[in-house]
Amino acid sequence: MNPPNYPQVALEFMNRDHAEFAALRQKLLDLLGGEVSNDAVDHALAELGEHTRRHFADEEQVMRETGFPVYEIHKGEHDRVLADIAAQVERWIQGRDTGALRDWLDRAVGSWLVEHVSSMDFVTAAFAEKKLRSA
Repeated sequence: MNPPNYPQVALEFMNRDHAEFAALRQKLLDLLGGEVSNDAVDHALAELGEHTRRHFADEEQVMRETGFPVYEIHKGEHDRVLADIAAQVERWIQGRDTGALRDWLDRAVGSWLVEHVSSMDFVTAAFAEKKLRSA
């Protein structure tokens, strides 16, 4: 369970949100690595989902405001991730499978964060920062 290693992007709010997401992910991994309290995991999963929804909404607003040319592709990825989070939360609630949830958070979520920030968010932030600076 290594912390994700992703680049900083050109917009500070995105960097702050990425760090918060990584911390929430780590909090969940820590919870799942010890004596598991279902209520604590439920709360932390809700926190991760809410944080992610807010972050994606903020990013999408910046993309719309700056006329980001591949907005629909980036938003589609956001929609896919939110659906995946919802599905994983439902699986957790139905089965309380600590190993499956820990594996998803460690592997899938960690890899996704690095890949998404390194590609889509990096390009989006550079484009938006340039547009906002020249406005």
